[in-house]
Amino acid sequence: MALQKLSSTDAFVVTDLPGAAHADGVVRWAKKVLQDGARTMARSRSYSWALLEQQVSGASAGISAAPDDRDAAIAAFVEELQEPVAAGTLSLDAGKGVAPGDLTALQELDRRSPLRTELGDELLGIGIAAAADVALGGLAGATAVVEGAGASADAIAAALVAAGAEVAATGDGAEVATTPSDLLVCGSKMGLVDHDLAAELPQRAIVPCGVAPVTAKGLAVARRRDVVVVADFLSLLGPLLAFRPADGATAESLRAEADATVRGIAAEVAGHEEGPYLGAAYRAEAYLSTWQESLPFGRPLA
Repeated sequence: MALQKLSSTDAFVVTDLPGAAHADGVVRWAKKVLQDGARTMARSRSYSWALLEQQVSGASAGISAAPDDRDAAIAAFVEELQEPVAAGTLSLDAGKGVAPGDLTALQELDRRSPLRTELGDELLGIGIAAAADVALGGLAGATAVVEGAGASADAIAAALVAAGAEVAATGDGAEVATTPSDLLVCGSKMGLVDHDLAAELPQRAIVPCGVAPVTAKGLAVARRRDVVVVADFLSLLGPLLAFRPADGATAESLRAEADATVRGIAAEVAGHEEGPYLGAAYRAEAYLSTWQESLPFGRPLA
């Protein structure tokens, strides 16, 4: 994993896998963005691309600045990274604390399909609904809670309702997560579902809408309670299908592809003897082994 510190402002870019021709991820702003979280985000994205059998590295960037200095820091970040974006070696989208408009200069140089911005939330919701449908053996008549989805919450809820589920609650935090329901969609922060919360959850399945919301101990407790935990790098991969350069794909074809791709992989790993999370991890790692000299150390768990 490589760390690039920018010279023009207090910012960094983490790139996960050596030898990748392209890396992509998100950029976040806060008073202090921690590199450990960025590494987990980059690793999760690498595993998503591996499930799609693409030789793409995950990346994650952080900009640390006081609120009064935010705009100047983001502008300096954008200016310094225009060269790799224009060269097609790096792509970054807006994450927490960053608005899409803050990255306009980078987006104008981006070689990916413009459909990614039009369909991102919708494809995310479709993928989450497909993964949940497999995890529960059907969403028809099921109840769901959507925790920590931010601006994507409406699209995720719409996809769940379209699949036959009822959304019982939306919001952030453990109080929302423990609302009685069949399905928990969660992602407000890394490590939200630790071993204590995992022991309390009333749901039968957990499908992430953010990176690494479940800790390693939380995963173990959930397994002991027969709670299905879908890997975040599986449930989050729907939007990646629209990242490739324009190739004739349409909105309709991408919606169908997001459902079929996530559903197919989820069904493949559902019966794994060590659970669907590790089943998905082993599948991703099998592909990574075809082009990486050694596997990256550590899975994307909080």
